[in-house]
Amino acid sequence: MAEIVGGITGKAQRAVRDTTGLVCVILGEAAAKAVVDVVKSWAPDFAKNLTDEALASIVGFVMFYFGDKIHDRLSAFGLGVFLSGVGAYASGWVAPLMEMFKRK
Repeated sequence: MAEIVGGITGKAQRAVRDTTGLVCVILGEAAAKAVVDVVKSWAPDFAKNLTDEALASIVGFVMFYFGDKIHDRLSAFGLGVFLSGVGAYASGWVAPLMEMFKRK
């Protein structure tokens, strides 16, 4: 398990090695909804049983993990899409926990 996590974090470090990589991650996060809409238009049968968050997570991870085979910066863009999907998915659990810290 440690090798898998190490491989993923190493890949993330290589994807965000400079300012351009960071900008690509930000753009990927911003474009996650548009990416999901594109996937839904091309593969409606695949997407019909998935939430937008799950679809963004799946597509983003695939772009992040294999994107460097197409273009060097696609991995960073995919990382942004992946983080957007995972963050939206996890917000349902994290938001109630954070509510405990609100001043009453």
